[in-house]
Amino acid sequence: MAWNAERWRDEVAALFTLNRVEVDGYRYTRPAPSTYEHQWLWDSCFHAIILRHIDPEMAWDELRAISARPLVSGSDAGMLPHMQYWRGGGEGLWGVDSHSIITQPPLIAIAAQLVWQIAPDEQVLRTIYPTVAAFHTWFARRRDVEGDGLVCLIHPWESGWDASPRWDAPMGLSVLPSDDEARSARLALAATLQERDTDPRTARAEGRFCVIPADFNAVRIADLDALTWMAGQIGSSADAARWAAEARMSRDAFRRRLIRDGLPVDLDVTRGEVLAVETAGQFVTLFGGVLEQSEAEAIAARLEHVEWSPRWRVPTSPVNQPQYAGDRYWRGNVWVNVNWMIWAGLRRYGLIEQADALALQTAELVETEGWHEYFDPMTGAGHGSHPHSWTALVLDMLAVSAGSLG
Repeated sequence: MAWNAERWRDEVAALFTLNRVEVDGYRYTRPAPSTYEHQWLWDSCFHAIILRHIDPEMAWDELRAISARPLVSGSDAGMLPHMQYWRGGGEGLWGVDSHSIITQPPLIAIAAQLVWQIAPDEQVLRTIYPTVAAFHTWFARRRDVEGDGLVCLIHPWESGWDASPRWDAPMGLSVLPSDDEARSARLALAATLQERDTDPRTARAEGRFCVIPADFNAVRIADLDALTWMAGQIGSSADAARWAAEARMSRDAFRRRLIRDGLPVDLDVTRGEVLAVETAGQFVTLFGGVLEQSEAEAIAARLEHVEWSPRWRVPTSPVNQPQYAGDRYWRGNVWVNVNWMIWAGLRRYGLIEQADALALQTAELVETEGWHEYFDPMTGAGHGSHPHSWTALVLDMLAVSAGSLG
């Protein structure tokens, strides 16, 4: 497939113009019309990474907006919520009109570093740095239940992989739950968090959902690396040393607790056991640089196994898994944001040929099927919202890989 930079940029620019929202002096990109009108944390980080190629000023505005309203009081002060309801609407689900009471994977420092590579802006960096620093301080204070640098989640929505089969057991679902059963359980848990407590220690004590995912922690470690860079850029060597030390501690804990027989695993904190369900989260750990080179190469080689190699890659669950369903939300679909993290992880370990192949196939899928939220790995059929903004991460994959693609 030929890489036509101008055509891809024009199409992505049109998509992002369609999904742009201006409110209260801020600008952000909604994930999709109608279905996702509010602002989501990791979506906006992905949007900024995309926008750096077509509108760097808007990329910085995206990061300004998502960092504008952290929680400023209470036990979760410092947290960046996973949803911002700029025009209200969160009361029914969260008991708060303007934001959710849970978070999402921290990619904001990573996004800032990537935008900086194309359009440096020290003023914006200085503006958002205190918020990003407070966010990671909150993680360490509130979500590190063992004090070793690994953080836990209290709702599947925090993972970004809302309905992944790996959450079935810790959510107390049946072996092969229906979409209605799983959705009802997630809504019920949100209500419980609103009524009870967002402290993971309480969740563990009460037998509720409390997990330590390998991929989430790998992403956080990568964001700590980027936060170290941010602190250095604004001249705070003491802060840079602090974040570097936190990243080292988290990496050490990751290697001690989240690698079993050479493979990354998720932990069920409440039940004190490893979650047995395999997902593509293992490949996302490449993104965090938490693996030795030999381990990374072994995990990357698993991408070529038949269960991970349907017509379109990468399925979020292996296609031979009983829970796999390529047309059901997060039950094994291809998601471009997951592909992007795997691709970036492959590049991090110098596995350029494998990364380029993934970039090209992802582009072919999007070119064939359109800007869908997710795709069936067997047929390529698009599902979910349309047009979905973060699917345009394929532009970043192609643009960065262009030197090796030719």
